[in-house]
Amino acid sequence: MRKFIISLLGVVAVVGITASIATASHGRAHSAASGALCGTLYKPPCAPPGAVFSSLAACTAKASVTISNIRLHAIAGIRKATIAVNGHTVKTVTYTNRPQNKTIGVTISTRGLKPGLYKVTVKVTDVRGVTRSHTGHFAICKPKPVVTG
Repeated sequence: MRKFIISLLGVVAVVGITASIATASHGRAHSAASGALCGTLYKPPCAPPGAVFSSLAACTAKASVTISNIRLHAIAGIRKATIAVNGHTVKTVTYTNRPQNKTIGVTISTRGLKPGLYKVTVKVTDVRGVTRSHTGHFAICKPKPVVTG
C-alpha cells in the first residue's frame, strides 16, 4: 500500500510539473503572437510587407531629388523602413506603434554625384522580421551649357 501511495504521489508531481511547463510555454507563445495582426487562429495569414513608389522619369540637374510619395504597407505591422541610393543608406525610419500603412518621403542630395542612372531601394521590415524591398531609379544629367553674347 505504501508503494502505491508513493508512486501515485510521483505521478501527480510529474503531471503537475508538465502542466506548469505547458502553461508557461503557452503563455510565452501567446505573448509573442499577440503582436501580430494576422496569422493567428481567427485572422488570415500574413502577407509580406511592401513599398510602392514611382521612379523619376526625367533627368535632373538640380541639387537634390525629392521622392515624396513612398507608400509602405505590412498587414502584420511595419517595424522599420530603410531607403538607400546605390547601396548607401539615406534614411531609416523605425515605428513603435506597428502601423499597417504609412507614407514617407526623402530628399536626396545630388551634390558630388556624377551624371548617370541611380538606384533607389526601399526595404520594409514587418513586426515578424520579414523584409521585402522595392527598387526605383532616378537619373542625373549634365546641365546644358548656357551660351551668352
